[in-house]
Amino acid sequence: MATLLIILAAVLISNGAATATVKSNRYRTMGLNGKAFKNNILFESRARSTRDCAVICNQQECCDTFTIDGDVCRGHGILGMFTSSFGEAPGAKSYSKNLAVLYPAVIKPRDCVEAQPYMNESGVITIYPEGDNIGLQVYCDHDTTCGGWLVFQRRQDGSVDFYRDWNQYQQGFGSMNGEFWWGLDVLHMLTSRQEQELRVDLMKWDGTKGYATYSNFSISDSSNNYRLNLGSFTGGNAGDSILHTHGGMQFTTRDRDNDRQSGYNCAEFYHGAWWYRSCFTSKLNGLYMTGSSDPQTQGIQWERFARTSSLKFAEMKIRAA
Repeated sequence: MATLLIILAAVLISNGAATATVKSNRYRTMGLNGKAFKNNILFESRARSTRDCAVICNQQECCDTFTIDGDVCRGHGILGMFTSSFGEAPGAKSYSKNLAVLYPAVIKPRDCVEAQPYMNESGVITIYPEGDNIGLQVYCDHDTTCGGWLVFQRRQDGSVDFYRDWNQYQQGFGSMNGEFWWGLDVLHMLTSRQEQELRVDLMKWDGTKGYATYSNFSISDSSNNYRLNLGSFTGGNAGDSILHTHGGMQFTTRDRDNDRQSGYNCAEFYHGAWWYRSCFTSKLNGLYMTGSSDPQTQGIQWERFARTSSLKFAEMKIRAA
């Protein structure tokens, strides 16, 4: 297969617009001329040349592959190399910065990263974490930071009661297209088989959004009361409200007290199951309350982001590192 190198320079394009700092200076032809990828489309725009399309792709954080079809430039992230991924498009040419982003056909994806080539948007899909015939329904978020995130908790409208007992938190509850908790047992199973990063997305009642990310996230098994294990805080404007207070703590529900607070059960007192110490700087399973509700301490909280105010939206998600 012939290799075509497109050299990108951090200079002004002919129309006078400055390019962003380039991430790499070479894209290689994929040998799929006359075919256009249909899945995992990050953007579609007009481009006067292959070089201009490469520059546009290079300015996008998650773009590793692009297709130029006449004057139409399409950028992609992870792509699957199977028939349903592309269609006939005479004259189209595709280029990749890193051929490793081209996944072979995966019949049974093990997580949301492997499921990404099958999906053009976020939603529910079946994964096979153990590589067998036992499938699990999961919600994959492909809109946040290059996609591939598996959502295991969401609060958004108060439609689901989160003040539940130990067995319900083990098994999970709610609807994946709305509010839900995935379940401690499956969360342990998935985080124990491969290193995961954690992302927490939050929103205040005034619409202000925040997030926090962490490395090496995992949950211990039931014999260790689903202890929370975290590596380090890796960034985000919401700040860290879980690592130093809740890291290493066991899970506590209203009927199972595993916190270090003497005299009372933090989950019962503050109306929300969580990895309490004594007691919390974050609590995303609290009561769903408006920003003006009182008392605030029973709500959905992330201290570094909203202090004592209850949040309007919270979502926790993991992605294979």
